[in-house]
Order: sequence, then C-alpha cells, then structure tokens
Amino acid sequence: LLTDGLRAEREQGITIDVAYRYFATPRRRFILADTPGHVQYTRNMVTGASTAELAVVLVDARNGVVEQTRRHAAVAALLRVPHVVMCVNKMDLVDYKESVFADIAEEFTAYAASLGVPEITTIPISALEGDNVVTPSATMDWYGGPTVLEHLETVQVSHDPTDDPARFPVQYVIRPQTDEHRDYRGYAGQIASGVFRVGDRVTAQP
Repeated sequence: LLTDGLRAEREQGITIDVAYRYFATPRRRFILADTPGHVQYTRNMVTGASTAELAVVLVDARNGVVEQTRRHAAVAALLRVPHVVMCVNKMDLVDYKESVFADIAEEFTAYAASLGVPEITTIPISALEGDNVVTPSATMDWYGGPTVLEHLETVQVSHDPTDDPARFPVQYVIRPQTDEHRDYRGYAGQIASGVFRVGDRVTAQP
C-alpha cells in the first residue's frame, strides 16, 4: 500500500507503474523506485532501473528463481546497474532453513554472473517478521552478513558525476519571439555531468 498508489494496482495485487518514495537514515538519503515485475510492464521496470545505482530483486523462498527473477537480473545487467541484491523473502514460510536459502542464492548468483553483473549480494529475509531487514535475525543465526538496510547504507555507490566531462543534453529551445527578445534562444535541459560556470567555453554538438 505504500508504493502501489493506483487503484488498478491494489485491485489486481500487482505493480503497474513506477512509484518513487523518498526516505533517509542518519547515514544516507535514498530514492526508492518500486518497479513492476509482470512481463507486460517490463518497459516500466526499465524506466525505474535506468537511473538506479542498486537493484533489489525479491525472490519468494517457496518458489526460488523463476522466469521473472531471471528477467529482472537481465534488465539490471543490460542497464549496467552496478550493484544487485537478491533478497530471499518469506523465509518464515520455509522454517528459516539455511539449505533453502543456499540453493536459491547459488542458482541466482551463477545466473547473474553469467550476465556480467559485477556485484551480487544475497540476503535471507522475512519482511513480515522484519528478519534481516533492519535488524539481524535471531532465527537465522547461521547468516552472518549484513541486513538489507545496513548494506544499503554502506555499499559504495558510483563516483560523483561532477568529476566527469560537462554534458548538457538540450531538451527544449525557448524562443519568446517578442519585440524585446526577438532573436533570443534559451536552452532548457538537465545537466547530466560535470560543472558549468559563467564564462565557460562550450561546444554544441548536433
């Protein structure tokens, strides 16, 4: 209910459009993009993943790696998402068995590595009970890795785009064509990288 804002999403129990939610911890600020899993809305998943620095792939512990899991990993690999976290959810429904998690983690890691995903992290969780989401799970003491939030707060994100060459994709040209500004052209867009300062020489590419 937090991310599925469309009435159709709630009625069908699926995610259709990308929903952005903002939150912060004392260590880092986050933008969460909840993207669809259904194959019919893969294009919307691509939209949400295209600007992501980390992807969280949720897997049902009862079902393991399914077609949807592979599709999401493939999209993340195609878009060069640098960090992929696979959360094996609903561990409470498989009695928190380490063997179930280990089998799923091994299968997913092998598949994602074959796609060229540079970094893969696997975490067993129970979202319902909160196990390994924010605090370590007492029922899965066999797992010694980070919780989901701990990993999100400490993972090394990409370098600062201000260090890259200056790039400004022009999205719109503003021409008022008034008596006062007859030959004026203003260029609107979003700075993609680098830093622009007053007086800088720029090169316009067609």
